[in-house]
Amino acid sequence: MLKLYWKYFRITIVGLIVSCLTVIIAPSFDSYSLEFNYLSHSITPSSSIILAQSSKKSEESLTEEDGEKTTEEAEKDSVEVQEADVLVDGKAIFTIKTSLGELSPESRAKTAMSNLEDVAQNNAITPEQIRIVNLKELGLVQADDTIIITFAEEDAEAESLTFSEFLNKRREEIENAIIDYRKARTKTSISQGIGKAIIATIIAILSLYLLKKVLPSIFDRLRAWQRERLDSVEFQGLQFISGRQVAQFISFLFTVTRIFLVFLVFYIYLPLVLSYFPWTQPIGIKLLSNFWDSINLVISGILSYIPNLFIIAVIGLIAYYSIRFARIFFNAIGEERIRINGFYPEWSEPTYNLIMFFIIGLSGILIFPYLPASNSAGFQGISIFAGALFTLDSTAIVGNIVSGIVLIYTRSFQVGDVITANDKAGRVLEKNMLTTRIMTPDNEVITIPNATLLASDITNYTASIRDQQRPLVLKTTVTLGYDVPWRKVHEVLINAAKDSEGIIENPEPFVLQTSLDDFYVAYTIKAFTNTPEKMALTYSKLHQSIQDKCNEADIEILSPHYAAIRDGHQITIPENYLPSDYQAPGFRVESLGNSRKENNHNQQEQ
Repeated sequence: MLKLYWKYFRITIVGLIVSCLTVIIAPSFDSYSLEFNYLSHSITPSSSIILAQSSKKSEESLTEEDGEKTTEEAEKDSVEVQEADVLVDGKAIFTIKTSLGELSPESRAKTAMSNLEDVAQNNAITPEQIRIVNLKELGLVQADDTIIITFAEEDAEAESLTFSEFLNKRREEIENAIIDYRKARTKTSISQGIGKAIIATIIAILSLYLLKKVLPSIFDRLRAWQRERLDSVEFQGLQFISGRQVAQFISFLFTVTRIFLVFLVFYIYLPLVLSYFPWTQPIGIKLLSNFWDSINLVISGILSYIPNLFIIAVIGLIAYYSIRFARIFFNAIGEERIRINGFYPEWSEPTYNLIMFFIIGLSGILIFPYLPASNSAGFQGISIFAGALFTLDSTAIVGNIVSGIVLIYTRSFQVGDVITANDKAGRVLEKNMLTTRIMTPDNEVITIPNATLLASDITNYTASIRDQQRPLVLKTTVTLGYDVPWRKVHEVLINAAKDSEGIIENPEPFVLQTSLDDFYVAYTIKAFTNTPEKMALTYSKLHQSIQDKCNEADIEILSPHYAAIRDGHQITIPENYLPSDYQAPGFRVESLGNSRKENNHNQQEQ
């Protein structure tokens, strides 16, 4: 079994061997110990961990003027005294909070730990021999001839105790520390440590074995679920992630989880084994302390964040149900189950979108202060950067959005309307917050920014049909000579309109004589249609019908310009206005010779 899982147990076995060697070899080096500084690691003749920081001192400011050094400003910051713990086997016995003369708390703690360890290793000194020696303003904790530590009245004042109470308390703490130090190095304690290490090793092996058995089973079930429910990630027919990529991601996630759990088992196992033996106990305690501090930090962070999470949840629920209520309300307006004077049904959807955007934005603003690290410099930097981008680059975007909103509420056009805007005519395909897309009769799709569209004149050919149930008027102009009777022209044009495809019968078409020019009369035929989207085709059919009807009525569609040679020409007044016996004059024909004689005669006279 060990051979099968050798790759999982190698670190465990090495750790156990190192622990056993430590138990066997370490007692012969009792005079030496390992000391860890808070900031760096170095080997010193002490087995205790010292937690202290060096004090900070400010330098004097010196200035030079005219070759002579003079001190104009000499400021010194007050020395910040750092506390230092006196540790034995990684356990804090007491804390030194004040300096003694030039000795900092760190220096005093190092000296006290070294002296305390010397006394603890000397079995000839019993704990009862530890006594207090009172000197002038000082108190010594002494064992035999060894002074363990010296205290001053400032130490007692730092803990709000009388000097005698303080010294007795420190003596008891030192006595208990020596007892525990010696007890931890007895054969019974060492045997118990070995037993605990063996039990921890067995538990670690079982944990790795369970991970070996359970994790693949979970992975297989996850893969089966993925094949059935999440073969690929698609949106509106577009595949973003294939099934193979999803499977690779799950495999990667499984591998990372397995490595993390194996690492976690070893990280807990090794410090536990080290903490069972006095010579490696400081290392084990330090590692375990870091581990539990991390766990406590996470748990305390989660627990302290619960009130914020509750507030976020309340804001989220209010926003969610506000959006749902707005959806129901504006759906009812759009379906005209609710009527509000002056509020049109087509405004329901854009108004709902605006209200939803406002609710989400307001919720985000309210939630932001309760987010983790919302007050951090990084979060603030991202906010400033995003605000700068929005300010510098969004002028055109904001202008188009505002123009789109104005176009919606001015009801200039709707999707499906036939319009002419910015010299472009076509049917509206899409209208969003930034642009409007129209399709021309030639199937050309034109995208127009809303700001440009708002600044141009918009002609809507569909609005009167939709809003007022009035058909669209189509008009075209024909110019004919004065010799054609106007009543006949009216009749022909009206009949041509009635016979045109796309023209409705009611209201009936009518003709207007829009101008009497020098050489012709302008007749404008106006007809009605309910299909503005077919306007170009309807115009074409109307023009074709006019041509056919005019040809059938012997009406020439022209605008005649007369060169008036009156002899032999029909007068331009219509026949029904002429006398019944009127006849057009005939042409006079003369020979070419007579014309030449007449011309010569005229020249001689001149």
